[in-house]
Amino acid sequence: MLTCSRRGMAGGLIAAVVAALSVIVPAGAAGASEEAPAKVANGIAVGVQLEALADVKVARAELARGSRVSVARLIERQGQLTAVDVELADGHIARVAMATVRKSFRVLSE
Repeated sequence: MLTCSRRGMAGGLIAAVVAALSVIVPAGAAGASEEAPAKVANGIAVGVQLEALADVKVARAELARGSRVSVARLIERQGQLTAVDVELADGHIARVAMATVRKSFRVLSE
């Protein structure tokens, strides 16, 4: 009988701790460190459209000025955003270094 009451007490304590943690840690924030950052200070995030400011070569493709691409993935190395994968109009994915993104593209939408 004593064991049952201890289990009940332990279950109540666990429920209280879980409830307290849910207030401290917003939903989804606990796993955020395992994934690439969802957003960067300069407005680049997955799903954002970029527009080429001039003709720019991306992988084996050449984008004309005014061409639009969508950010498909953020590439992070040692805590720094180093590149993005963009989806070209034909559906291919190309990796673009952040230096090229900053120099040759502007953010259209967030």
